[in-house]
Amino acid sequence: MNRNQGLANQRGKQSSQQERETNSGGRKRVVWWLSALLLLVAGVSVTRVWWRQSREDQFRESIKIASENQRWGRVAAVASMWREYLPDDPEANYAAGLAAWMRGDEATAVQMMEAIDEDHPVFAQRCVLLAKIRSSEKHLPAESIELLQKAIQLDPAFVEPRRLLLRQYGLTLQHDKVASIVDNAIKAEADAPAMYVYLMAPSIVTYSDGESLASSWAAIARRAGNADEARDYEVIAYCHAAQANRLNETELETTREQFDSGGKALDDRLDQLSEKYPTHVELILEQIRRAWVNGDSQAMRRWLSQVPASEFDDPRPWRWKGAMHVMQEEWREAEVALRATVERNPYDWIALHQLGNVLARQGKTEESQRFLTRGALGNQVRREIVDLSHINQLTPSLLAKMQRYADLAGQPHVAERLAKLLERVSP
Repeated sequence: MNRNQGLANQRGKQSSQQERETNSGGRKRVVWWLSALLLLVAGVSVTRVWWRQSREDQFRESIKIASENQRWGRVAAVASMWREYLPDDPEANYAAGLAAWMRGDEATAVQMMEAIDEDHPVFAQRCVLLAKIRSSEKHLPAESIELLQKAIQLDPAFVEPRRLLLRQYGLTLQHDKVASIVDNAIKAEADAPAMYVYLMAPSIVTYSDGESLASSWAAIARRAGNADEARDYEVIAYCHAAQANRLNETELETTREQFDSGGKALDDRLDQLSEKYPTHVELILEQIRRAWVNGDSQAMRRWLSQVPASEFDDPRPWRWKGAMHVMQEEWREAEVALRATVERNPYDWIALHQLGNVLARQGKTEESQRFLTRGALGNQVRREIVDLSHINQLTPSLLAKMQRYADLAGQPHVAERLAKLLERVSP
């Protein structure tokens, strides 16, 4: 009885052990299959992500090559495939919008740009493209300026919006904003050589479309019932015309008769505008310039008295005041006015030259020579810039002169940055 009971117990233990082993093996097989399944799913997911990324990279590379070769039809086709593959992808929308704009379809370009969310990295480029679209006679410049400022805010290292913003400020005669744009570009290392032309020689940067654009803006503002804006753009249109005429005097194909005829028409236009808007500062400064050209110091004094005191942060009234005192041989007064000019604009080569001569008249020979040297270098920089076919084509030799000019002007941050730019372009 005891022996039989012991055998039964032994068989029970063996059976339990086999059960445990069977259950354990089953669990191991389940775990193994689950692990294999998870690895398979993960592999499929990784493969899918890789394939998707690879596909996007193919679209991206195709668009890059087509854009570099100006093949906008090809860009449009690839962007369309990309958008079919990934509807509403921001990069695909941007490429589609760019292609549409380059092919003259402004409406589609705007539609594509407006579909891009602000939180995507391509949004800064979207702002720049929309700014280009709206930098036309159909839109007031405030629209493009706001977009360019937004692009800089989103991507401080982005060079293009700063360059375009300088053009917009030049077109709208907001020269007082140039220095801060260049300074901020230097801090962000987002500058380009052409930016320093706007800083050092803004008076010789001309805009072939300046007068026509400003005239169109005046008409838009007038239709909108904004009389003040219409007035400003009407004056800006005149200033662009006058500036172009002054620079045309040196053109070989411009005859003296043509220049005099153009000058007479501009004089009449200035008088009409001055009668219409007698307190407009730009018109007053143009009247002062004309009096200076005519050698009429009394007329200069009369017009200068009409410049509001708030405008004397601008270096131009000081320069004309200095020129008036030079004309009247009032050397001490001329020195004060011309020093005020170069404090506000250390790159005004005419004021530097005049100040050097005024100091020489007072026997301040050593200081006079320093200002004359700076003025001569500034004039040389100006002449070389005028000879360029485009302000983006600055030569190493010219950059070296500009770097020296900034150094003499007491602008070390500008000089240092120009030196670095010079290192990049020098052979």
